[in-house]
Amino acid sequence: MAREVAARMDIMEFHVCQRGRDARWIVRLDNATYGDYLDKEQALLDAVEAARDALQAGREARVFLRERASAARIF
Repeated sequence: MAREVAARMDIMEFHVCQRGRDARWIVRLDNATYGDYLDKEQALLDAVEAARDALQAGREARVFLRERASAARIF
């Protein structure tokens, strides 16, 4: 069980979501916030690119899209 928890902690999870009154799109990784995107597509492209870079470096990575009423795993 401890091995499973450690494995899950090593997964990089990128969350694409909207923030603020002007509804700008951001990418979150842990407690860090990246970007200030005008549209969802640009935020998703950057998150997927970062996840692919992590995979190439030997890390497991996931990208989630969080919209107001739902969330979906993208990558």
